[in-house]
Amino acid sequence: MPLVSVVMTAYNAAKFVLEAVESIQNQTYSNWELIIVNDGSTDRTGEILQKISRKDKRIRVISYIKNKGASFASNLGLSQAKGQFVARMDADDISVPARLAKQVMFLQDNPKVIVVGGQCELIDREGNSIGMKNFPMEHCDIYDALYQYNPIQHPSLMINRKLLGKEKITYHSRVLLAHDLEILFKLAQYGELANLSDTILLYRIHSDSLSLRNPKETFRHTLAVRKMARQDYGYKPSLRGFLVHNLQKMVMMIVPSVVVYPLFRLLRMGRVKQSVQIKWAYVTAVVAGIFSR
Repeated sequence: MPLVSVVMTAYNAAKFVLEAVESIQNQTYSNWELIIVNDGSTDRTGEILQKISRKDKRIRVISYIKNKGASFASNLGLSQAKGQFVARMDADDISVPARLAKQVMFLQDNPKVIVVGGQCELIDREGNSIGMKNFPMEHCDIYDALYQYNPIQHPSLMINRKLLGKEKITYHSRVLLAHDLEILFKLAQYGELANLSDTILLYRIHSDSLSLRNPKETFRHTLAVRKMARQDYGYKPSLRGFLVHNLQKMVMMIVPSVVVYPLFRLLRMGRVKQSVQIKWAYVTAVVAGIFSR
């Protein structure tokens, strides 16, 4: 059972972080370490994490007085990781109990795969299930989708560091709002990408999410990452990817910010529980945004 280093960053996550940590403690896979970077939280996040780490020696907490940003915090956590496998985790999400075990087994059975994620159940701020987010599973489909959307949910991924050799896993700080996409383009140079068919993460949707605060700025960072992928990582988009990319650019120029995320969710969302109520909420948001221009 190789060591799995779980890296989590936390910023003002007092309401959710205990549940996130407990979901790692409750894993069926026992050989793990959890490295948490408290990135200058001003709420009770630091206090909660210190209390947890005192009771569980597998958990290490690094705290900063001032917020330094998700890329810096992630890179610091990764620099402390000792495991052959590195799993990412967000402070507001929940890993299902068999997540690490299934991902380790998959990477051991598929030595050419450098990154594996999985399917995600969507939950709201209170933890209620609101739907599913489905991702492609085969490398060719995931690789092609990189130029259209992020095909691996970042806090669900696990990386096989063995395929990197002496290369280190680092996030690019200049594209903070899309650094999760940039890392996939980078890692795809060293191995294949995959997703499990199983649901391994409960992914929380709430207004405090960094990428939702300014969706147009997030998209600008995404465009910068795609350009970087072509120029620096040798990525060649398919015709479909190229067309979708340009269509997205046109839509982002026309549609107001308030509409961007609801519209994206309508197009991207998979099987959804309570679909009538949820989809009606998104349609309402889209219409309201259009007439507010």
